[in-house]
Amino acid sequence: MTKLDRRRFLRLSALSAGSLLLAACGGSPASTPTSGPTSSPSSPPSSSPSASPAASPTAVATASADLTPQAASTPVQNIGQATPASYAGKYHEAPMLAELVKAGKLPPVEQRLPKHPYVVPHKWVQQGKYGGKLMMACTDQGDWATGHLIQESMYGHSPLRWLRDGLQIGPGLVEAWEANEDQTVWTFHLREGLRWSDGEPYTTADILFWWEDEVLNPEHPEAVPFELVSATGNPAKLKAIDDVTLQITFDAPAPLLPGLMACWVKRGIGPRWMDPKHYLKQFHPKYNPKVGKNWVDTFNAKADFATNPECPTMTGWRLKEYKRGQYTIWERNPYYWCIDRWGNQLPYIDTIQHNNVQDAEVLKLKFTQGAVDYVHGGFVPINVEDIATFKQAQPRSKLQIELWDSGSGTASVFFFNYDYIDPEMRQLIRNPKFRQALSYAYNRSNVQKLVYLQTGEITTGTTSPKSIEFVFNDQGRKVYEQWRDSYATYDPEKAKQMLDELGVKDVNGDGWRELPNGGKLLITLDYPASEPQSSEHVRKNELLAKDWQAIGLNARPNPQPPTGYDDRWNAGKILSKTAWEVSDGPNSLVNPTWLIPLETSRWAPLHGQGYILKSTDPQKIQQQKNRDPWKRQPPHVLPEPGDPIDRLYKAYDKARRETDPIKQHKLVWDIVKIHVEDGPFFMGCVANYPRIVLYKEGLMNVPKREDLALHGFVNTWIHPTPAVYDPEAYYWDNPQEHM
Repeated sequence: MTKLDRRRFLRLSALSAGSLLLAACGGSPASTPTSGPTSSPSSPPSSSPSASPAASPTAVATASADLTPQAASTPVQNIGQATPASYAGKYHEAPMLAELVKAGKLPPVEQRLPKHPYVVPHKWVQQGKYGGKLMMACTDQGDWATGHLIQESMYGHSPLRWLRDGLQIGPGLVEAWEANEDQTVWTFHLREGLRWSDGEPYTTADILFWWEDEVLNPEHPEAVPFELVSATGNPAKLKAIDDVTLQITFDAPAPLLPGLMACWVKRGIGPRWMDPKHYLKQFHPKYNPKVGKNWVDTFNAKADFATNPECPTMTGWRLKEYKRGQYTIWERNPYYWCIDRWGNQLPYIDTIQHNNVQDAEVLKLKFTQGAVDYVHGGFVPINVEDIATFKQAQPRSKLQIELWDSGSGTASVFFFNYDYIDPEMRQLIRNPKFRQALSYAYNRSNVQKLVYLQTGEITTGTTSPKSIEFVFNDQGRKVYEQWRDSYATYDPEKAKQMLDELGVKDVNGDGWRELPNGGKLLITLDYPASEPQSSEHVRKNELLAKDWQAIGLNARPNPQPPTGYDDRWNAGKILSKTAWEVSDGPNSLVNPTWLIPLETSRWAPLHGQGYILKSTDPQKIQQQKNRDPWKRQPPHVLPEPGDPIDRLYKAYDKARRETDPIKQHKLVWDIVKIHVEDGPFFMGCVANYPRIVLYKEGLMNVPKREDLALHGFVNTWIHPTPAVYDPEAYYWDNPQEHM
């Protein structure tokens, strides 16, 4: 099997590998319904799936694994998850669809749903009412968010799904799955009878169309998602056994696959994983030679269901109207494959309008005026400091305020470029004592007070505290706490002493410390010039710069022009990044790019580029091995044997092959130990601060914080919120008021 070429390596945002320790029940009907939605929705009968023993590697599991922090002293691993038993009652549908059925314009609901629909399992979901419109909004001076940001609210394209804030995995388009003994061969069973939003069947042909005619097509830029790259760097082999059975074969154990199949929302944000062959083949030269040489741009535009209303989708709402840079309108998908436990086909709400308000302050004003019905704080620039404003505006806006946990491990982060081009500064950056000294000089409690209003918990900076390795037992919690507290103490005197010992002293009497060789030492807190001056990042940078100035370091915030920013960072020409945050989970290996330099955007970009080239173009490494790493094309470096990054790579290589979940946890803890002993490689300020969710009075089935297994997990896109909480089950208590 040949190595991947660079074009086919994973796109930057999905460059990750993940472990999945668990599978979960998709929910099953608690009772047989006798009627459709009523005017007075009743609470569902309680049902709680019981934990099952670990499944045989060749068996399909039929019960869920309960891995709540309280219940899980030992994790339970299920290789697959069977779909709930076939729904025995009568299905119900929206009145508008029933009229189309009556008029002969639409098949009956029983023919539109798959044989085994997905049953929304959440305990807070009540039986709802059909109808109404939901107003949502975003802010983007470009156009991307206009149609695409709302995709984080729709999980319909995902083969598998995160449940219970990432503690479990349940079925999605795939209703059951299994692996062989060493987990090199995985078999996935699609739900029988799935249909695209235009009524055409959804089958394995739509997955192989994406794989063979896009990913493996050298003319198309679609990348191989990392879940389909083996630990040896080779692409998997995909085979359709039949219309509903997909087999994926690797040349090495691939225990991470199910978790990555639950990440993102697929087909729009994250890897596509499928495309409607019946519609898109007319724009592909393999099936239509008339499309011409420049077919790719047209093909991709037609495949974008967030901007092209003609493109079929599997999501709960399908695009009805798109106005570039202004709004999208989404209407009910009559073939959506999900129901609630009373047999009601979802979604309940007829339409969603998603407006792009390009001025962030105007957007906040619209919130206070009640012009928006639902606001997810992970999508828009609102923070805890805005709570008082929203509370004051409640009599007018009618917006209720809910605070879900962010799941962040850092809040606004600072990190040096470990591969900075200047050798004297790079040598200092790579000395852990220097970074530790700067961490001790960081008054995080001041940032917590002034920027995050005393929310969250002080932290050195970690990956998400909600990652399964940190919550599943006491040992995991201790590992997290050790990392969190490692260099978080505010001790400027200790910081000054450590800098003195490193030779970072004021030798010329100008009041600022110099490099050990006497050269000028300037620490720029670099951030995009487009960052709003009122943002949490800018305010944090101002406070952090003052802290470092107080111990004699010449530090200053430094806005960077956006043009060529990524290229300069990747080449080691930008000193730091300060406008990000770290929140990846639901386990530390699903997106480990903060833990391990696997790509170029985080703390060791030239190492990340070297890692990519090892998998995609090792010959290029050999050809340039005698050149200055910063003059190579592209700039790249490989770790020295035994250095921290070398040890991180080796632990990661073991972890991504390890099929035993306990051993995999321990390998993650080994990685964390390197971050504690040789870090911090990135510096946070507060962890797990809250995110705001606003929803209009009368909007039902929006979960409360106490409903959620880990009180929410908002900030990471790979655990897509609110999609994981099935907004298709939201409904208006009085739909007529929201037409």
